[in-house]
Amino acid sequence: MQGSMTASAERVLVRAADLARGRGGSTVDPLDLLLALVLESESRAVELLRESGFDESTLVEVVQGPAGEIESPDQGDLPAQLPHSPELRAVLSEAGVQARGLDRTQDVGTEHLLAGLLSAAPAVAAALTQAAPEKLGVLRGRLEADATAALAPLPPAEGMAPLNLGDPTDQVDLGRILDASANRAREGLRVIEDYARFVLDDPAITRRLKDVRHRLAQAERGLDPTLLIESRDAAGDVGAHIMTHTERIRENPRAVLAANFKRIQESLRSLEEYSKLVDVWLAGRFEVLRYDVYTIEKLTMTAVFSRRFLVNQRLMVLVGGLPTLGDLTWVVAEAIKGGADVIQLREKGLTDREFLRRARDVRILTAQAGVLFIVNDRPDLALLARAEGVHLGQDDVSQKDARRVLGPTAVVGVSTHTRDQLDAALLDGAGYMGVGPVFPSPTKDFSEPELAGLAFLEHAAQTTTRPWFAIGGVTEDNVDRVLDAGATRIAVSSAVIRSNRPARAVERLKARLEGIKAVPLVDDAE
Repeated sequence: MQGSMTASAERVLVRAADLARGRGGSTVDPLDLLLALVLESESRAVELLRESGFDESTLVEVVQGPAGEIESPDQGDLPAQLPHSPELRAVLSEAGVQARGLDRTQDVGTEHLLAGLLSAAPAVAAALTQAAPEKLGVLRGRLEADATAALAPLPPAEGMAPLNLGDPTDQVDLGRILDASANRAREGLRVIEDYARFVLDDPAITRRLKDVRHRLAQAERGLDPTLLIESRDAAGDVGAHIMTHTERIRENPRAVLAANFKRIQESLRSLEEYSKLVDVWLAGRFEVLRYDVYTIEKLTMTAVFSRRFLVNQRLMVLVGGLPTLGDLTWVVAEAIKGGADVIQLREKGLTDREFLRRARDVRILTAQAGVLFIVNDRPDLALLARAEGVHLGQDDVSQKDARRVLGPTAVVGVSTHTRDQLDAALLDGAGYMGVGPVFPSPTKDFSEPELAGLAFLEHAAQTTTRPWFAIGGVTEDNVDRVLDAGATRIAVSSAVIRSNRPARAVERLKARLEGIKAVPLVDDAE
């Protein structure tokens, strides 16, 4: 989680861990945190719950059912420190975003923990609804109003007189600049949000854009609305009648996105600089928004590129560990014959020279068939074999370093086993993700706690439409469960390479994917 915490929030987290131990849990979960918040009776979170119509005793009664009875933990059966569950880590990350959105230096308080629970923990929203039907919307409104109240301008420092803008003409000029910049930023955000919502259909990017729009509107409240409106002179704006040739042309949707991202960033910079004449703290809010837009630009443009490159690639076959080069090329040829969309070469225990020799032979087969070729773990060998990209594990080189080897347009996939890893891969610009392991796999050993399971697939499906492949023990017998969990792409290994008829095995798996309609793609007409 970003930033430090208030003393009250720290006490809540300690109490949540005690509650989890008391119910005999192996991890600290969101419901433990909610109960701990309710028991911190003097916190801002409890004040907001009371103001919204929630009764603390009712909440405790509702939450203790799924969270377990509060009792003294058995110190002999549980570890000294319980880990946070993936769901709780997502809550804490969201709480950090809630606090940082107003001020990068702000500590995370109990109100931010409560907002994070509502945003990232469906079980908490369900518990609150059960405790007080029809009050959840009131609580969300209270939280938003509480955040807005924090945006009130700071009083002048002691001994400093309020800033005098001097000549009224200067005030009008300043008002015109701020008004025009705010309008441009809002318009650009809406253009990009429409693409993320209706074309990319990406909930994570859409939510980030909406968050920036709302925070921009909140920050604008620190400006004098009368000054902005009264200073507006659209008819007399000389810039409105000056347009270059390139401004009238957008070659493709990517160009629309690029132009509007620059429009937003430039407008926020102008708001930041000129609002320093009004309120330095307000200028800092515009600066935070500008840096957040830089991050969203990377997420959006990566999503556009990866969808364009992988829009129809739904079946990845992982090959490797075969006795001879002949066995390998036979399996690859069979997989391609059966309809494999992507071949990933994963070899362990070979010398670099032998790995590269096999990779080059596989590259010949995939190039002839027009099938995407990915090398596992080794960006250097992927470059030498002229593969389209590399797949990285959590212990391999970073995406950034892989792109330094392969170049910015290479496909870089990343294995993810937890929500935090999925979020990090998205933020770092992964072209696709491997999501799993879903089931135990004959080709790779995983202990039971390491299995991500079907629930992780459901989370990935709800989080992003960036291409991702369900991986780990996927076979013809369980693929329907994988698809029902929200996966639209699968990566298989033993189901193909251990089959006597690999081509037929691929055909059957591909047939199960036929019912998954490809996401519509609106992209470049190049």
